Amino acid sequence: MTMCHFVLQHSGSVIPLEVKAEENLQAKSLKCFATNNGLLFGVRTSMSDYRKQDKLVYLPLYAISQLCEVCDVFS
Repeated sequence: MTMCHFVLQHSGSVIPLEVKAEENLQAKSLKCFATNNGLLFGVRTSMSDYRKQDKLVYLPLYAISQLCEVCDVFS
């Protein structure tokens, strides 16, 4: 079973969002959710630095205000 914390709609795309308070970067469920549902990418916010890996965008919590801009770039 796969899960994500939130599902967003942005510019006609569905974007799964996972929010974590720590730096543990295992996001197997989020990656599976994006892959199994044919989505372009998913976003994970945490205390870690920004990076793009496979179908996931890791966005630092302090940059959550940039979520729409990140979605525009990867949609």
